[in-house]
Amino acid sequence: MLFGLFKSLDQKVSEDTARLIDRLKSADVRTLIIEMDNDAPISNNIVKKQKRDKSFGSEDAPSWFAYRVSDELSDTNLKPELLRLYHDPEFSHYKQYVLRCLSSLCVNTNDYEIFDFLITELEKTDNEEQITTVLSRLKSLRKPKTLNIEYLKALLLKGTYQNRIDALSALQNAEHPELEAILIQEFKTSDQHTKGMICATLRSTGTKASMEVLQAALKRTRSNDLRYFIESAIEDIMERENSSSQ
Repeated sequence: MLFGLFKSLDQKVSEDTARLIDRLKSADVRTLIIEMDNDAPISNNIVKKQKRDKSFGSEDAPSWFAYRVSDELSDTNLKPELLRLYHDPEFSHYKQYVLRCLSSLCVNTNDYEIFDFLITELEKTDNEEQITTVLSRLKSLRKPKTLNIEYLKALLLKGTYQNRIDALSALQNAEHPELEAILIQEFKTSDQHTKGMICATLRSTGTKASMEVLQAALKRTRSNDLRYFIESAIEDIMERENSSSQ
């Protein structure tokens, strides 16, 4: 008991955080979603630490940890409950967080029915934050060529700047043969940051058809950052091409 009296503030903050994580991991999905919107300090010890350090971080609030826990959702039994919460008018304030949970469940269970549902819902909105919330989680999902990605291609070609970045992220690991030509054309006319994002997408989708444009860009660029993205794309494409020819 006396040992607890002499704990440092950092130790107390660490313990408070660990208790929060344990609570979030054992919480029902409704409670988890509500906590995704909770930006209040985790505890009084956090407040004391903020005052001591004169700094405020995202990890000071339950929302940050709730997002991390939601990213790991993989229980398929959660799907009906999440869909019910999404359509519940009394829970409408939390719709964006429900979509985030559905996105994680989609990726972690390879549920393409959820993918189609998410895209249908995004087609109804121009809310960039909501679009980013969903699409930022979909990049690791393998997208077979039978999957409808027309919405993502339309965002890339006609959306806002943020829409285009989000679409590029979500188009990673797509197996649609027509996508590569679109990416190459966009690469030729895009700014440096978008070029880097296109390279990131080509790492998982590109073929030798991309090599000429990428190698020419590599010779021209003076940006170390873009050079890294181009070289990474070329390396992954070459490795994939060599593997498929063996």
